[in-house]
Amino acid sequence: MEREIVAINGEIFKPEEAKISVFDRGFLYGDSVYEVARRYDGVFFALEDHIKRMFYSARRIGLDLQKSPRDYISEIYSVAENSGLENAYMRIVVTRGQAGINLDPHSSDNINCVIFMRDVKHSLVPENYVKGLNIITATTERNAKKATDPNVKSGNYLNSILALGEARKIKTHDAIMVNRKGFITEGTTWNYYMVKKGAVITSPDAADILHGITRKKIREICKKNKIPFKEKLFKPSEARMADEAFASGSVKEIMPIRSLDGKLMKAGVPGPVTEKLMGLYKEEVQKYCRKWLSR
Repeated sequence: MEREIVAINGEIFKPEEAKISVFDRGFLYGDSVYEVARRYDGVFFALEDHIKRMFYSARRIGLDLQKSPRDYISEIYSVAENSGLENAYMRIVVTRGQAGINLDPHSSDNINCVIFMRDVKHSLVPENYVKGLNIITATTERNAKKATDPNVKSGNYLNSILALGEARKIKTHDAIMVNRKGFITEGTTWNYYMVKKGAVITSPDAADILHGITRKKIREICKKNKIPFKEKLFKPSEARMADEAFASGSVKEIMPIRSLDGKLMKAGVPGPVTEKLMGLYKEEVQKYCRKWLSR
């Protein structure tokens, strides 16, 4: 029987029964790290990469995860099996635990681990893959690395919430953010790409962006299939003149973008390069899952 469930420190709950202390530092301060992965027919795609990144994020904020990567992977699969969901959205959140109301990160050494598991269909809007997203350039700037590093997936998400709020206020799907110099960084929860003259162009690793797992796979796919892939800084004015654009993320995979700041992409939705990459990415997922199941 398939069911949405939440596991807190290994104990399974129905979503409406899952509780955590109001003194948990994740609730009080966003003092936590997290990852999201998608399960395909029983296999979590690139889960090892996600857990590796979670440990990186934890190191960056001085959080001791207290278990090994293998332990976390085993726990995630155990929760998934308990849910009965073969195709699932999974989010794991590890907080610094409960303490008094104070900022001191050393006031707690008892982490809390929460794993959410639900049917992936609740996180997808099928028509967006056909019609594409309408997005804007937010006035909210992306956090700089020297402030709150975007490459750390922490529970502090106010920056993206404010940007998405701008988009929803004018009834568009989502937003991209720029840095202080006006260069595009990424979307609120996804990496951004434009396509010009057949080349896929995205912000470089050194920009104020999250080094996405899906982004890494897209770069590998482009190299393997001789699709030009360039990393460079560019501004919204250049992006609005692109032939195509798309977003990427672990759950949404590759999603076409229809317009930026009201300007339609020239090649339609999805554009030919975007459509090709959508297919190649699905092939990559299938290949990974077959290999994982044959171990």
